[in-house]
Amino acid sequence: MSNYLKVVIILLLGSAQPSLALASLRPASPGMSATQIANRAEESLRGDQTVIQAQMTVRSPRLTQPRMIEFTSWDDRLGKRSFTRMEAPAKDKGTGFLKVHPNLWMYIPRVERTVRIPPSMMLQSWMGSDLTNDDLVRESSQTDDYDHRLLGIEDTVKNHPDREAYVVEYIPHEDTPVVWGKIIAWIDTERDVTLRQEFYDEDDVLIRTMQYQEIQPVEKRWVSHLWILTPEQKEGHETQVRIKRIEFDAEIDDTVFTKRNLKKGLR
Repeated sequence: MSNYLKVVIILLLGSAQPSLALASLRPASPGMSATQIANRAEESLRGDQTVIQAQMTVRSPRLTQPRMIEFTSWDDRLGKRSFTRMEAPAKDKGTGFLKVHPNLWMYIPRVERTVRIPPSMMLQSWMGSDLTNDDLVRESSQTDDYDHRLLGIEDTVKNHPDREAYVVEYIPHEDTPVVWGKIIAWIDTERDVTLRQEFYDEDDVLIRTMQYQEIQPVEKRWVSHLWILTPEQKEGHETQVRIKRIEFDAEIDDTVFTKRNLKKGLR
């Protein structure tokens, strides 16, 4: 057998092995619906209309110190609309993003200009972080645009040693243009809150991991107040989003989701 053939066989066998994180799963009870579990997880974080105040911390080797950004976001899930306004630091204050499906606009206050962000830029970094424009506008739905498969139950989730979780695989519909080849989510079996997500490309390569921590009760939901995004291919990079305030089923005026509002400055 040639050395080349040996390498091919090793690679094939290695790719067929389950990850260590999935190897120890126990089976779920028969009849459990992966889609229902995924729906409950999304409901735990997004009401019909949600307002979030948050602080984002960006770390990377090119930054001499972490970059801190504060923002408020208004989300109308049913209307597929969202509005986000930067409040700090001073150089970014007033910068706004408006999504009215399927369009995304950005307002740049220092030049008093509104620009449309094309679909080709959905994977570009958002405000210099490891998040993307697609993360901001949530153009794809993890419930509507994916099929769901329940892989099993994990008794001890990384960074959540006292919680057990459903492990759900999200596979995109063939006719849906989404970013990820698949997503694997760990969803708390009792609280319906996502504890961890892994995002893979079309070649089944892990691209990034999102950890959800500091889970607290909010309006009869369990909500993570700290999101930690780690890109696997960028050593030393990390983006944290800390939720300072979150209001579910808020009353949001339609004028929030307008291009005129982009130019009004801070609300």
